Amino acid sequence: MRFAFVLVNDRTPFRQSWCMQCRETISGSYLREIATRLSYCDHQCYALFCEALAKDRVRAAS
Repeated sequence: MRFAFVLVNDRTPFRQSWCMQCRETISGSYLREIATRLSYCDHQCYALFCEALAKDRVRAAS
């Protein structure tokens, strides 16, 4: 499984956005996944989301 993302510094999204993991408002700097264009407030939230997604896929394959 591959994940790719872009780190955005000193820029807020055009529309008000929330972190897909913790639901905090995105501001200043954030991380955006390239494939889905989903936003995360930082790399820790992105990593937690990816970890949960991987666990769900393993459970689904069992």
